[in-house]
Amino acid sequence: MKAGILLSVRAKATRLPGKVLKPLAGSSTVTEHLLRRLAGVRLAEKVILTTSTDPRDEILVDIAASAGFASFQGSLDDKLLRYRDAATAEGLDFVVVVDGDDPFVSVRHIDRIFGHAATQGGDYIIVYGLPLGATGFGLSTDGLRRVCEGRGEENTEVWASRYLDNPVFHCTRLMETDARWTRPDIRMTLDYAEDYTFFSAVADGLAAEGRETSFENVMDYLAAHAETAEINRGVQEAYETHLRRSVG
Repeated sequence: MKAGILLSVRAKATRLPGKVLKPLAGSSTVTEHLLRRLAGVRLAEKVILTTSTDPRDEILVDIAASAGFASFQGSLDDKLLRYRDAATAEGLDFVVVVDGDDPFVSVRHIDRIFGHAATQGGDYIIVYGLPLGATGFGLSTDGLRRVCEGRGEENTEVWASRYLDNPVFHCTRLMETDARWTRPDIRMTLDYAEDYTFFSAVADGLAAEGRETSFENVMDYLAAHAETAEINRGVQEAYETHLRRSVG
């Protein structure tokens, strides 16, 4: 199985403009920070920044090139088509898609998804029980081809239900049971100003202790500084409302 990571990221953002271009954890941008963290995934052969053909996204391609990573530019609005085309172009059998607004995503759990795919297969694999923004989505290239069959390009900003609601796809939910990581109450995705304040506080706190922003260190830090997790808790309702409107 040839496996790779697709870092799904675009420059446009309405709730927090320029969010993926903001500095974080000593990196020039959130995007650069994420690329370097994802390079630590053991079971992935490559990391590909996956964005669109919108001219505004050229800056992301430049960031990837400067950091030594490949990139792919595809459909403007159809994420699934973009992922399919990127996986096909790179000759990958299975990918884990990581959202560009999840800078503290867990490398260990991405490797767990790849490991499960290599031994058990599957079209859609995700780990449940983690904080929002801590996991990627495992997708087979064959499943991507099938989910994109017979339709034109469309907006697939929210797409998981296309797998979960269709019995033709082999979907697997891996459960995390370690109490150190099972903190779904913690929000680790970047959509609002409060989220950026949260990420910056954690990154600065870890830097002051001489530690990197690995998922494990982040979770240890939040266990010791419960007040930090409260910084962005208030925006979760607005985020869920946005998701409902996107699906509708």
